[in-house]
Amino acid sequence: MLSRNRKKRSKQRAEYLQKQDDILSQENKAKARARYKADPEKKKASVRDSYKADPEKKKASVRDSYNADIESKQSAKRQRYQEDVEENRAAKRQRYQEDVEENRAAKRQRYQEDVEENRAAKRQRYQEDVEENRAAKRQKYEDNSAAIKASERNRYSLYEPKSHALMEYNGGLEKAILRDSELLSEVNDAFCKSHPLLAQKVVTRSARAAVSKIGADALVSKALSVRRAKAGSLLKTIRVVNALKLEENDILVGHGYHTAGSEPYFFINSYTYTKRLGAIPVDLNGRCVVAEEIGDRDKDTMRPLKWKCTNECRKLTSEEVELVVRTKSLFQMSIEDLRAGLDGLDSGCSHVHTDITLKLHSGFIEQLGHPIYCELPECSSPLRVIRAAMPHFPVLRIFTRLLYKARKCHMTILAIDSALSCGNIDELIPFLGLKAKFSDLFSEDGVEHAVVSEDHSSSGLGCIERDLKVTHADLIAELQSKFNDDAEFACCSCERLCQRKQVSHVNFSLDKYKTDAWQRTKALVLQNGVTEQLLYICQYCRPFLNKNTIPARCVLNGLVTEPTPPELKSLNALCKQLIQRAKAFQIIVRLGTYSGKVPAYNALQACRGCMFFLPLPLNKTWDTLSEVELGRTDLLVALPDPQLYIIVNGVPTKDKIVWQTLVDVNAVKLAIQKLKEINWLYKNVDDASLDEAAKNIVEVVDKASSIMLEKASTDDVAALQAYTIRSLDQQGSIKTDVEQYKMQNVKDSPIESRQRHLDVMCFPTLFPSGQFGEFHPREMHLSASEYAKSRLLNKDSRFRKDPQYVFFLLWQHKMRQIAAGIYNVLKTTKRPIFSPTTTSPAAPLAAATTTHMAPMATTRPPRQ
Repeated sequence: MLSRNRKKRSKQRAEYLQKQDDILSQENKAKARARYKADPEKKKASVRDSYKADPEKKKASVRDSYNADIESKQSAKRQRYQEDVEENRAAKRQRYQEDVEENRAAKRQRYQEDVEENRAAKRQRYQEDVEENRAAKRQKYEDNSAAIKASERNRYSLYEPKSHALMEYNGGLEKAILRDSELLSEVNDAFCKSHPLLAQKVVTRSARAAVSKIGADALVSKALSVRRAKAGSLLKTIRVVNALKLEENDILVGHGYHTAGSEPYFFINSYTYTKRLGAIPVDLNGRCVVAEEIGDRDKDTMRPLKWKCTNECRKLTSEEVELVVRTKSLFQMSIEDLRAGLDGLDSGCSHVHTDITLKLHSGFIEQLGHPIYCELPECSSPLRVIRAAMPHFPVLRIFTRLLYKARKCHMTILAIDSALSCGNIDELIPFLGLKAKFSDLFSEDGVEHAVVSEDHSSSGLGCIERDLKVTHADLIAELQSKFNDDAEFACCSCERLCQRKQVSHVNFSLDKYKTDAWQRTKALVLQNGVTEQLLYICQYCRPFLNKNTIPARCVLNGLVTEPTPPELKSLNALCKQLIQRAKAFQIIVRLGTYSGKVPAYNALQACRGCMFFLPLPLNKTWDTLSEVELGRTDLLVALPDPQLYIIVNGVPTKDKIVWQTLVDVNAVKLAIQKLKEINWLYKNVDDASLDEAAKNIVEVVDKASSIMLEKASTDDVAALQAYTIRSLDQQGSIKTDVEQYKMQNVKDSPIESRQRHLDVMCFPTLFPSGQFGEFHPREMHLSASEYAKSRLLNKDSRFRKDPQYVFFLLWQHKMRQIAAGIYNVLKTTKRPIFSPTTTSPAAPLAAATTTHMAPMATTRPPRQ
C-alpha cells in the first residue's frame, strides 16, 4: 500500500514538473518572439550566418526532425495552408508565374525521373473516384469545347486560299497572259482549237481579254486541285507518322536488320572500320559470311535477303538519337509549325543542295534528300543522321520514306502558292501535269467541244458559261469595271468613302495647296497618322478648299470622329445600356405570311412603331454596382486582379422567355468613370464648367427616379423555372457561382422628341465626349440629311454597324418628312386649321406633335 502511494506521488510530481516545463517553455517562446519582433533583421542575419557555417549539418538536422514525426508535420502544414487558402494559392501562383519556363522544365524533369511510377500514381488517383473525375473531365471539355475544337482544326487543317486571294490569283495570271503577246496568242489558239464554234467570236479586244480570263480561271482551278491533293497526302502522311513507334530504344544497334534493297553501297557514314582478328568464315558456296542471316536466301541467286547488324555498324551517339526523335516530334505539332520545321531540316548544312529556291525554280522537287556524299563534320542536318542510321533499322527506313514524302508535298504546295501569288505561269505549269499548256486545260471538263452543236443541247455547263463570256465580253467588262470600283477611297476633308472616279490625289507640295483651308485639313489628317501619299479629295470638297473655304461636310466643321476609349470598346449590349443617359425605344413588328387574296404590292412587310426616349437612372445603377462590389470584398482582397460578374435577367417576354446576360461590374464602372471625366452629360448640375444650356440638358436626364437594376431574391430565382432561360453570350453558362439581378421597367416620363442632343445622350460609345453630334455648333450650316450621310458613309464603320443608331437616324428622317408635310398644309390651305387667336410660337410644334401619329392625313391639303 505504501509503495503504491509512493508511485502515485512520484507520478503526480513528474506531471507537475512537466506542466512547469511546458509553462516555462511557453514563456520562453513568448520572450523569444518578443526579442525577434524587436529586431528581426539581426536575428535573420544570425540564422543565415549559422546556416552558412555548416549548411549540410543544418539540412540533416531539419530532415531528421521532420522524419521523426512526419504525420504531425504534414498535418500542421496543411492546417496552416487551410487557414488562408485563397491567399496561399495566390502566392503560389505568383511564385510560379515569376519564372514559368523554368518551373515547367523542373516539373517535367521530376516527372521523367520516374515515369512509370508517376503514371501508375496518376492512374491510381483517377481510379479512386472514376465517376467524379469523368464528370469533371466532361465539364472541362464542355466549358472549353469551342477553343479545343478550333485548336484541333488549326492543328490538322491546311486551309485553301480565301475568296479575295483567289481573286488576286486570277487577276495576276490574267495580267501575265495579257502582258506576254506570245502567251496570249498561244492561249487564243488553244481556246479556238478546243472551241471551234467560238473561234469566229475571238476577234475583238474584249473577247481576247475574256479568253485570257478563262485561261487564268482554268489555271487557278487546276492548281488548286493539285494543291488540294498534295494537302490531303500531307495530312495522311502526318497520321501515319504519328502512328509509327519510333523512340530512343528503337534506334539502338541490335534491334534492327539489313535488307538487300535497303543497303546503300559505298556509304561509309553508316559503318566504322574495325580490324578483324582471325579468318572470315566461308559458307559451302564459297561466300564470306560476316553477319548472321535472318530467314532463307533468294532461291535464284542464293544471296541473303536479311541479316543482322554487326560490330562494324556505326552506333549513333545520344545527341544524334535525340535529333532523330526531335525530327519525328515535328509531326505532332500544328501544320504551320510542321511546315516551318520541314523548311529547316537542311539548315545546318552549307552545301548548295540546301538551296530550296533553286530547286523550286528548276522544278526538281524529287531531289529533296540529303546527299550521300555529305561528310562535313560541321553538318548538323537531321537528314544526314537519319540517312546514316537508315540501313540498320526498318522503322527508320519507313520514317525516312514518309519524311521525304511529307517534304515533297510541302514543297509542292509552297511552289504553287508562290507561283500563284507572283502570277508566274512558267513556274506553275510544271506542277500541273499538263502535256500541252492550255489545250489540255480547256478540254478538262470532259466535253468534246469540237462536235458540240450550236444550241449546246449536248454540251456541258462549262461550255455554255464560256460561250456567254466570249459572246458578251463587252457587257461583262463594263459591268465588272463598275463592280470593281467600290467605295473604298476616303476623302481627307469629309472622310466619306468614295469611288475612285469620285476622288483625285492630293499633292501638298504644290503652291495651290498652301492656303489656310488646305493647311488646316492637312494638319488634321496628318494628326490621325495618315501619310501624304495616300491622301485623296472628293469632287465636292475640292472647289471649296480651292476657294479657301471650309466645306459644310468637312470634318473641321464639327464632324470629327472621336476614337473610342479602351474602357468602352469591350462592352456588350446590356453594358452599353447601363452607361447611357437616355435610351431610344422603338417596337418593330415583322408581319407573317399573307394570303393570296391580298396583292403583293399592297401587303405590309413590316411595321415600325413610334420611337420614344426614356431617361435612365445612371446614379442609381452606379449605387447598385457599388453594392455588388461591397458584397464581394472577400474576393477583391483575395485575388490580385479580380473579375466581378453578375447575371442580369431580362423581363419575361410573351413567349415565356427570359434572356440572361453576364455583366462585368468592373468594366461598367470603369466606363462610367471614364465618361464622367470626358463627357459633359455625365457631370453634376452644379459643375462650374457647364453653362446654363448644358445644365438644363443635364437636368432633363437627371430626372429619372425609377430603378433599372435590382438584385433578384430567392423567390425571383425560383420563379425563373417556369420560363425558358436563354443566354445572350457564351460566358453566361460558364459563370455559375455569381449573383443574379433582374431588369426593371423604367416608368419615368419620356423625354421630348424635340429635345436637342438626343444622339449624344443615347449613344455614348459613338460620341464619347458628348460632342460632334447633330446639334454641335458649327461654322458652316449643315443640314440634317447631310449630317446623317456623313455619319453613315464615314470611313469609320461603327456608325453604320450600330443598328439602333441607324433606326434613330431613320426616325429623325421620318419626323422631318412629317414636319415638312404639315408646313405644306399650312402654306397651301385656304381654310385656317388653327384658331386665329393662337399666336404662340409653339402652336406649329403642337400641331406637329398631334398629327405625326397619322401622317397620311396631313400629306395633302384638305378639300375645300
